[in-house]
Amino acid sequence: MNENNDYKPLMVQERVLDIVEECFKNENSGAMDARQIALDELGEFLVETGDGSFTLESECLENSSETMHTFHGGLEESLEKYVKPSHLIGKDDVHIMDICSGLGYTAAVCLEYLNDETINTAKNPNICIEMVEISPLTLAAGLIIPSPLKSHEIVKKAIEDQLFSMGFLKHRMITQEIPSNIQLNVHIMDAREIVRNSMFKPIQDHSIETGSEQLVVGSDKQNKKFDAILLVPFSPGVSPELYSIDFLKGISPLLKNDSMLLTYTSSSAVRYSLIELGLYVGEGPSFGRSGGTLASPCKEYIEKPLLSRDERMVALSDAGIPFRDIELNNSGFEINERRQNERAKARKEYKLASTVKSPVYLFNDIKEGRLRRRVLKDFKKFGIEDLISEKSKFIVCPQYKECICGNGCEYIDNSSERVIEMEKRLDIIIKNQE
Repeated sequence: MNENNDYKPLMVQERVLDIVEECFKNENSGAMDARQIALDELGEFLVETGDGSFTLESECLENSSETMHTFHGGLEESLEKYVKPSHLIGKDDVHIMDICSGLGYTAAVCLEYLNDETINTAKNPNICIEMVEISPLTLAAGLIIPSPLKSHEIVKKAIEDQLFSMGFLKHRMITQEIPSNIQLNVHIMDAREIVRNSMFKPIQDHSIETGSEQLVVGSDKQNKKFDAILLVPFSPGVSPELYSIDFLKGISPLLKNDSMLLTYTSSSAVRYSLIELGLYVGEGPSFGRSGGTLASPCKEYIEKPLLSRDERMVALSDAGIPFRDIELNNSGFEINERRQNERAKARKEYKLASTVKSPVYLFNDIKEGRLRRRVLKDFKKFGIEDLISEKSKFIVCPQYKECICGNGCEYIDNSSERVIEMEKRLDIIIKNQE
């Protein structure tokens, strides 16, 4: 599936996948109680979250692991961080891309929420979800784990049908039917293939003149743009390949003008990349983990800007240096190593240091002490004489409603444009020093 044979994405625990694989080998050989037996064996690995749903832990990487969902509630996290903020209510036709579908919870929550007639003004909407997951065994684990809500059975049915069609399993055990208004397409592959193979590249209509008539060649079914892209890998530190600016550059054109890209990470590198690609960016709802990030081509869809200190770190520090994966086939190790080298160079030449959060202290005094000395040392490297200097004011002026730098600046009302303007101003300061 992957062009780079050395690429090994972070997966759930190996022992869990061994149990799942053994389960379906036994079932394919005629042991029709294999899923129940596997559920019993998985008991010690299942992590119950705050809303009663179960999640799994990843393999250890550098002596630490991550759960697939927050301990505070796997379903609630999907609802509060992805589904509710997506502005999907009221749409008769909804197209969603669910990247790293895992156990199928996010897709299930989407179905449950959008089909709830007490919430959705659009009755019985047509819902199409493209589920993308690299690991068939992870999807298969979702068939074994108890369904935490009714719509999860619909998702299980779609997963089972796909695994059956590819010969992974020989028996269909799920009796749930998929309603006529729901289409679930399960893609088992490295999500980067979406970009490498232009899987959902919109096909432009071509007009052909035939006398007095004009024929339009092209199909709405081929024109795949999405109302929401849900980006749900493990964190950028361990799965940077799905947060690289190159991957995001490939999927951002698949957004409709009134759509959203949502992810649980608050990584400065990811936020910088989304802004660099022309999207408006804001703070996601808080639930369990950090607030996450919302991005959209539509400024009005971003209801909560980034925190002031986060805007500064994204714009002015090496923390905002993107993950890069130009050929979309590098391993996480290669991507992280490349970024570390670029960050080290940036700290010397054109970015303030993230290690002491230097940008936070521009036009913001600090008491005498070690921190102040370290911050001033970082500033003076670029000719910024003091925390409350005119240069400090000039750099962060875009964050203030009233101009503080004396140039009569107009207020910028969104995080993305403030980040872009502050980055430009730091560059001006550095170039004037040369």
